[in-house]
Parts: sequence; C-alpha cells; structure tokens
Amino acid sequence: MNFTRIYKKWEDILGTPFVKYGALVSRYPWHVLIACVTINSLLGLGLIWVKTETDTETLYTPQNSQSKADRATVQSIFTEDKSGTNFYGKSLTEENMYADVILRSKDGSNILTTKYVDEVERIYNFIKDNISITSNYSTLFLENICALRRGKCVVDGDIVFSTAFRTAMASNTIDYPLFDFEYLSALFGDAQSSGGYLTSAKMVRLYIFLRQDTVTAVEWSTAWEERLIEVLGSFSSPLMDIAYKTSGSLDTELDKNVNGDVLLFALTFTMMLTYAGIATSGGDCVSDRQNLGRAGVFATCFAILGAFGLVSLTGVDFVTIVGTLPFLIIGIGLDDMFILMSCLADCSSKSSIEEKIKETLRTGGVAITITSVTDFLAFAIGASASFISVRNFCIYAGVAVIFCYLNQLAIFVPCMVINERRVNRNNHCGTCRPIKPRKELRAEGKSVCYTFCCGGQPPRNRKDNESPLEKYPKRLFQFLVKNPLAKVGIIIMFIAYIAATVYGIMNFKRGLLLSYLVTKDSYFYTHSKLQEDHFTTEITIGFTITETLNYSDVTTQNQISDLFSDAVTDDDINPSIRSNWLADYKSSLFYSNVSEARFITGLKAFLILRTDHANDVVFNDNETNIVGARFFVFTKNLPESAQQGNIMLRMREVAYNSPLPVVCFSWPFVFFDEYASVFQITLTTVGVAIAAMFVVTIVFMPHPLLVACVTVTMVMICAGMFGFMYYWDLTLSAITMIDIVMSIGFSVDFSAHICHAYITVEGTTRKDRVHNALNRSGGPIINAALSSIMGIFILAFSSSYIFRSFFKLMFLVMVFGLGHALLLLPVIFSWVGPVTEETPSSADNEVRIQTISGPVDNQINANGSTPRKLQNGDKAGSMEDHSHDKAEPDMDKNGTYQPVELHSVSMTLDNSLSTNGHIATHL
Repeated sequence: MNFTRIYKKWEDILGTPFVKYGALVSRYPWHVLIACVTINSLLGLGLIWVKTETDTETLYTPQNSQSKADRATVQSIFTEDKSGTNFYGKSLTEENMYADVILRSKDGSNILTTKYVDEVERIYNFIKDNISITSNYSTLFLENICALRRGKCVVDGDIVFSTAFRTAMASNTIDYPLFDFEYLSALFGDAQSSGGYLTSAKMVRLYIFLRQDTVTAVEWSTAWEERLIEVLGSFSSPLMDIAYKTSGSLDTELDKNVNGDVLLFALTFTMMLTYAGIATSGGDCVSDRQNLGRAGVFATCFAILGAFGLVSLTGVDFVTIVGTLPFLIIGIGLDDMFILMSCLADCSSKSSIEEKIKETLRTGGVAITITSVTDFLAFAIGASASFISVRNFCIYAGVAVIFCYLNQLAIFVPCMVINERRVNRNNHCGTCRPIKPRKELRAEGKSVCYTFCCGGQPPRNRKDNESPLEKYPKRLFQFLVKNPLAKVGIIIMFIAYIAATVYGIMNFKRGLLLSYLVTKDSYFYTHSKLQEDHFTTEITIGFTITETLNYSDVTTQNQISDLFSDAVTDDDINPSIRSNWLADYKSSLFYSNVSEARFITGLKAFLILRTDHANDVVFNDNETNIVGARFFVFTKNLPESAQQGNIMLRMREVAYNSPLPVVCFSWPFVFFDEYASVFQITLTTVGVAIAAMFVVTIVFMPHPLLVACVTVTMVMICAGMFGFMYYWDLTLSAITMIDIVMSIGFSVDFSAHICHAYITVEGTTRKDRVHNALNRSGGPIINAALSSIMGIFILAFSSSYIFRSFFKLMFLVMVFGLGHALLLLPVIFSWVGPVTEETPSSADNEVRIQTISGPVDNQINANGSTPRKLQNGDKAGSMEDHSHDKAEPDMDKNGTYQPVELHSVSMTLDNSLSTNGHIATHL
C-alpha cells in the first residue's frame, strides 16, 4: 500500500477548511484582525476578578488522598480542639498555628554554655513581653494568645531555661535524647552526644504553639504571627543569628511570588520582540519582514491576555507556577509564526495574494494544528491530575495554547495579508511609502546609503525572504545528515544519551522541600534551610481505633499490644519511645478490668493525673463506653522524602493487617502522600498523554513509519526529562510533574514538523527529501527552539525555585527536541524514509515536470523557449524552480509572461508527446 499517496490525499482533505479560511481572510484581513483583537481585549478584563490560591496543602497535596480521608475519620472522633486547655502536639490532626524561632551562635560555637543559654532566654523574654497586638482596645501579649497546658504557654525548647537543665549543663550530664520527660533530639541543631549525654549543639529551636480553639483565638493568633514577623525582621542579637517563621509564612511568601517576577516578563517581551525582528529580517526594504515577526509576538501576547481573562472568569484560581506560562506561550506562538512564514516563502512569487495565503494555510495550517492539538491534549490530560497546582496550571496552559493557535490564524495571518499587500505595492517596510528598486536607484546615481535604506522590490524566491538566521544554521544540519561520518557520530551521541538517561532514571529522587517554594531572599527560606539541613526530622504516628470496643477484654488488649509490636519492629521506628495510655493505665494503681464499668471508672481517674493521655480517649455521652482511642509511636530521624513516604505506607500496612478497626494517621501524612503518589500519578498521566499523542499522530499523519518515529522520539524525550533531572539536582514533585506533562506536547512539536515536511516536499530520493525537508522546516524549528529558550532564559536568574526548575526542564525539552528533529530523524529518513513511486528515467535523461495543457506547437517555440503562465498546480520544485536566477519569466505590458530559456530541462519529444499533442508528465 502506498501510504505516502494516502497521506497526501488525507492532508488535502485536512487542508480544505484552511484554504477556504485563507480565501476569506485574504479579502477581509482588517475585519478579522480587529474582531480578534477586540475579543481578546474584552476577555482580558476578566483578570479583574482573578483569585489567587496559595495554601500549600491545597496546592501541593493530592486531592481525595487516603491521608485526607483518614484525617476526616480521626477528626470525626476527636472533635475538640484542646489548644486552649490541654495542648499536646502529638494529638494534632492538622498543623497548628505556631511561631518557630531558630537561634544559632554567630561564630558557630557550642551553645551549651551559660552565656548562650542566657541570650536565648533573653530573646524569648523579648518575644513574650514586647510583641503584642491590640484587640477591642486591649493589648494582648503572648500569654494571652499561646496554646496552654496546665495554665502555661506550650513552648518546645523552653526547657533550656529550667534549673534542671542548667544544672545538668554545668556538669555535662544532659540526658539525650530524653531529658526530664522531654525529647531534645528535635530541639537542638547539629547536636552531638556521647554515652547518652548531649555534649554540644550549635542551634536551639523555640517552637511556640498558639491557640486556635475559637474564631477569636484564630484571629488573635494570626495577628500576633504577623506582628512577630514584623518585629523580628528588625531585631538583632550580639551573640546569635535569628531565623524565624510562622504557620502563615509560607502562604504569605507564595503570594509574593505571584507578582515577584513581573519585571522578568517585561524583559522577556522586549527580548522576544527584538529576536523576532532579527530572525525575520532579510532581503531589502520591501521584502523585509521584521514588522511581521513582531506582529507574531503581539498576537501571542493578546492570546495570553484573552486566555487568562477567560479562565479567571470561570473561577479557576491562579497559582504561582502559572506565572511561568507567558514565557512559555510566547515561544509556542513564535513556533507557529515561523512555520507559517516559511510556508509563505515557499509560495510562488507570481501567485496572487489570495493564492499565496491559501497555499500557506493548506500546508502551514495543518502543521501548526498538529502541534497545537498535541500541546492542548497534553495539558488537558494533565488537568485531570489530583494536584490542584497541576490541574490549575494545565487549565490555564491548555486554554492559552488554544488562544495562541486561534490568534495566529486570526491576528497573524491577517497581518501576513496586509504585509503582502504592502509588498505588492512596492512600499517601504517602515514608512509604507512607494519606493523604487535598488537597481533603478543606482542607475539614478543615488548614494549607497540611500539605495540601501530606501530601495527594494518584491521577493522573487525563497532566498529573498529568508533572514541569515533562517538561511545559514539549517545548512549545518543539512551537511551533518549527509556526511557518513557525521551520521555515525550522531548515532553514537544518541546511544550515549540513552545510557545517561537510564542512569539518571535509576538515581533520581522524589519529594518537595518547602524551602523550594519561596525565593532565596525570603526569611522563610533562611529558616527552612536551617531546619532541613541541621535538625532531625522525627514523626509522631498515631493509630486510631475508630469503633466502640470493650477495652477491659483481654483479647482487645492483646490485639493492641500486637499492633504496637508490629509497628516497633520496623527499622525506622524508635522502639524506646511510645505513647500507650492502655499500657500506662494497666501499670497504675487505678487499673481494674473486673468489668467495663470498673475499667472506665479507673481510667477517668487515671487521666486526671496523666493529662498527656487525656486527649487520646473519647467516651460516649454517658461515659459508659470508649468510642475512640489512639496510640502513638515515634520514628527515628527520617530526613529524606522517600523515607517519609515509605514509613507512611508501611505503618498503614501494619494497621491494615491488624484485626482492630484502626486507621494510621499523622498530620504530615497529608504531605507524605505527595511523595508516595507523585511518581505513580506522573507515570499514569504521562502514559495516557503518550497514548493520546499516538492517536493524534495517526489522525494527522497516517503513515506507519512517521507515526513510529514521532512516538519513539516522544518516549525518548520524556525519558530524557526524567533521567536528566538527576544531573540538574531536581526531584520529582508536583512542581516538576507540571514540567514533565508539558514536555509531552513539546516533544511532539519539532518531530511532527520535520516528519510533515519530509512527506510533503518534492524529491525523488531519500537524500533529496531530507535535504528539502530541512530546507523548509529547519529554519523554523531552529528559530522556534531559540525563541523558546530565549523566552525562558531569563527565568534562570529568578530567585524562585519554581521558575528556575521550569527553565531547566524546558531548556532540556527544547534541546532534546531540536536534536531529535534535526539530527536523529533526518538520519533515519535518509536510510528508511518513505519515498514515492515516481522516479526519473535514467535511460532517457528525463526529469519530472508538471503537466502542461495545450497543443505542443503552442507551447514550444522554435528556439526552444516556452511562453507559459503559472499554473495553479505549480509548486516549489516544479519546472519553474530550474531557472530562478537566469530565467525568471518577466511580465510584459500586456500581462503576458515572456519566453524563458529552458537551460536545465532536456527531454525526448518523441517520448514526451501524447496522442493528443500534449506534453505528458513522466512518472
């Protein structure tokens, strides 16, 4: 089966709507242009109602995750907030309001000395006595706002002010990690111990818990947090560096990021305007297309305005990473622009404007449709992800891609028509005033400067239209894919690429550190880096029994004991630390299991004494049964995200295997679910997207080899993204997942362009078709890649990890896409690329020419020249192309093309004449 013929017929069908649209816009360019600009501008007003979402849990944790379901179960049993009466951190079901202060010696020395402990206490007293808020004409200090236990503020770390600690410090006998019933391991940074004693530490942490048990308490705590940030921002200590954050800091700093890089976009917009002008400059003062290139940038900017406004109107919240989209969409728009301009340059200079635009859209319209559909589908599939940050980004991006595509057709194409009208009138590209050709100006004796700046004529061929950036870079690739040694080098390079990719995939990491979400100049970043790099991460894990049980029954007690035994056998669980109210109750004088009633009576008396267990048991209304209870184990230091996600999964397995009705939950699990699920979610999303791209490729390019090439290339690029994240120190998270999903669409773009060009260009051998395909698409692909890289390059200097990681992965996909499209695929096509059945006859030295209708005696003059008018079927590569420079037919005063010598066409007329006297096309 001749798939090439089927492909061309199918492309003609796909191109028909574009031909009809080309005819319409050629006649009414201003109407279409004004209408599209107006619609985009009106939709852009929707930005007035844009809402921003900055809540970390909402954005960067999976929706409908098991941890959130388990939290809801636990909260349905333990409904009372005890932060105003009997606060214990282990009982939290979500992060409490707090202020976290890290104090570090300025010279890095050991802080376990009286001098430093006195300074720590002085700083704490300053916070306690000087940071206040006003409410209802009353001044409120920390003691009015802090979480309470036994009537005192709960501050992890205040044990260092106690007499017992100071005494032990003086004698170097500070028990570690448990001192006076408090765990010190999470309180001291860079702690060193020996023989069960704490010997040195360079930092200490004061973790101040705040009340949140009433609406008023939440308001007070929020205001006090804001006041603390304001005061500590200007406070200093002569001995210690101070780092700080509060429970609201991350959301506040994320909100700043939304508008923090507006200047970067302004710089990018200016750079893209400049680059578009340079990349499209060429020819003379008439054929120069700089302004047309700039129009492509403005078309993309209007697309961003309209898309963002429309999505905002629908109520989709703006998230921080959406701020990277303008840098991306400009690159996409210029990609489409360069393709359309390349197709226009391929059109015959003798065709009418309408015929040029119709032919441009017939080929270029299909080409940009393929890439726009693949980009949109990648984002549409990404919008189904369970991360709100990914979902909202993909919604904004998908709509922006559609608007960018539509604007290229409804803004840029009309601008092409307007520009072609100017060219036909021989008007200057800058002043739009009529000018003369440079040849005439030189004949009139005009100066060289005047002739260069004020002379020109319409382009006669593709070379007259191309800028240096379009002409020369593609020649390098044409040379490489033609040279046998270079081909071998290309294959070796891609083998090395695959090897590096596999190694990177085997070593890359998962997880998202909170410090990554803010800029490096943020106080939150300073604190988070100290916390991540110098303090241990130990997690409290609760097992909650969710049904009413008879706890006096020995079977129930044994099952609880077995649950603990199974949990503490895990290597990452600290076997010496646990919180088990049942075990402590059984060892007390209050214990009785004669009956359930006696058991509960004794337990209530026990809980009055042991308030640390009081929050872990819930009685029914009559206090005759226990309707819910929880027990806790504690992990060892687990600094890695993978370790944290894995311990969550293993403890869930322990709960699942228990005969008890129990769920395993800790409030950090909400974030650990991201670590545990992001890899699976990403692979699923990528897999579905690749399958969708495969179907789209079949629809738009129904040729088995092309479909295989595009699909394999797409998989190689996506794998490269995963692998090379390792080399650039990036982890897989909800943020980088966005970039990977986005890369799926872009991994298709360049490959689709070169495949589409290869199958549609003229050429009777694979070598010729590869050369011509690079001639048509090489320049646009190179310029599209360079413009996209330039569009995101400024993000490399952003202070935001989100923007920097976006730059790194987009840079990778552009470089990989460029290499696969202009090196690997041309080499493959030069070996096994599809070719048509039409081949020249070497015996007769004939060449393939277009069929010319009419009697032979009216077509061939005695001197061997042919007076001919351009036929509708003429294309680049037909007989007209053999005489661009020496034999371009000129039009006389009557509008008839004058004879042109056929220097490069030889034929045997007796084999060329059909029975009706016409010249037949040789196949």
